[in-house]
Amino acid sequence: MKGWMNALRELAWLTQLGFSLVTPPFLCAWGAWWLISEKGWPAWVMLPALILGLGAAAASFWGFYRYVQRKNRPDEKGPAAFNDHV
Repeated sequence: MKGWMNALRELAWLTQLGFSLVTPPFLCAWGAWWLISEKGWPAWVMLPALILGLGAAAASFWGFYRYVQRKNRPDEKGPAAFNDHV
């Protein structure tokens, strides 16, 4: 049963990563489209919006990558404390 729970946990992380990578560019593109169509902003606004969305997706991926690296790192013992006698 523990194997299934680990598999489901990994599937949940993978799904969350997918949403975190896809959502920011789409939301930024939708916001730029709304500003262009409803408020009359120039069309070049779409380019900075997409760059901002891709930057947010990259930051999300970087955070996930750092989490996975910390999770898979073997436990390292820090400097010895006063009460840690060998």
